Amino acid sequence: MRLNIQFYFELQKALSKLVEFKKIEKIEKVLALDVAYNSYSVYCAAVIYDLNKKKILKKLIIKGKVEFPYIPGLLFLREAPIMLEAINKIKDEYDLILVDGQGLAHPRKAGLATIIGILTGKPTIGIAKSFLYGEIKDSYILVDGEKVGIKFGKYYASIGSNIDIESLEKFLSRIGFQYPEALKIADKLSKSASIESKKK
Repeated sequence: MRLNIQFYFELQKALSKLVEFKKIEKIEKVLALDVAYNSYSVYCAAVIYDLNKKKILKKLIIKGKVEFPYIPGLLFLREAPIMLEAINKIKDEYDLILVDGQGLAHPRKAGLATIIGILTGKPTIGIAKSFLYGEIKDSYILVDGEKVGIKFGKYYASIGSNIDIESLEKFLSRIGFQYPEALKIADKLSKSASIESKKK
């Protein structure tokens, strides 16, 4: 299948203009999303986690087929559809979505977390294990001179949509600037589902 990559780049640029910055007063329950692969199958884990009680409230795994090849900067083509399916199926209340991926710290300010945030209308943060774009100054990630994220430890958190930099920093402070437990759990669940499928 031949993809018109420039079309998707332009789509990202257009979507990035829909990003909203909002102050979030309450973050008690988070929805964490992580994806793992096994050949042509994809597994998305969704976990709703209570930050106060430090426990899982709900979890599920969605299985799907890989519809797009991996293209750097266009991860949303592979993962956004199954993430949205998981979000629609989990049907529960939460204050923030955490995505294993980039947000505004992206060449076109439209990483996976940004797309998810725009499409759901929910506050969304991308937590990435590698640095993709921008510059880092005093632990802040800047794109075009604007603070869009924060480097903490060996991780990179950036705004997806519907949250501002102060609220993002407040959230990271609350979890002790550690990798979110909810994402750790989602990562284990998606990888376990992928590994189990290989045994069948």
